[in-house]
Amino acid sequence: MDLGELHREYLDSRDPALAQELVEAHSGLAHRLANRFSNRGESPDDLIQVAMLGLIKAIDGFDPDRGLRFSTYATPTILGELKRHFRDRGWAVRLPRRVHDLYLTVQHAIDDLAQELGRSPTLQEIADRVCASVDNVVEAIEAGGFRRSASIDAQLGPDAERSLSSSLGDEDPHLAGVDHQLTLAAVVRRLPEVEQEVVRLRFVEGLTQLEIAQRVGRSQMQVSRLLARSLERLRGWVSEGPAA
Repeated sequence: MDLGELHREYLDSRDPALAQELVEAHSGLAHRLANRFSNRGESPDDLIQVAMLGLIKAIDGFDPDRGLRFSTYATPTILGELKRHFRDRGWAVRLPRRVHDLYLTVQHAIDDLAQELGRSPTLQEIADRVCASVDNVVEAIEAGGFRRSASIDAQLGPDAERSLSSSLGDEDPHLAGVDHQLTLAAVVRRLPEVEQEVVRLRFVEGLTQLEIAQRVGRSQMQVSRLLARSLERLRGWVSEGPAA
């Protein structure tokens, strides 16, 4: 029995066993759509569960005799469930629906443009892609700061074996006496302007490297290198004591 016939039989019988067959047959679609939202502060398993819920709703509502492919019908249903999950549960502060939806759209646009251009897109390029003003794009990106922080034990990525906690460095004993040598602000001011901004966004505003990259117009890899270089410099300066 092909999938079209399976859908028709389920539409007539609502047999749970047939529903399970359809879920298994189309689960790859749910996984692919859930992966679009990976690395944004939510557990991959949670995202897959939400996507599977959307898949079940799509199977229940699909009529194969209307002439649509199932994937065409199911995709907006599954994406709607994922967006609702982010809107209702994935934020520390409830924001207007317009801002939530634009944030998700902007994230997709950034990912797509980065692949197409081979670099981080500019704000204007993002605004053109999502048909919004630059001010609204900035507002949406900044709204990402209201997302709940991911668990320190969460995986760094869907295919990563290391957690965030395993990537943290050991306590540096040389920093214990920093207050007796010079203020942190004075040390940070010795960094180049772009490194000062990256450090501020990471350790004051608490943004992720991806969010910082979007704010400063650089790639995530460049931000990672800037942070590593800045921290190495700060440690060295703290060990040396106040600048002359």
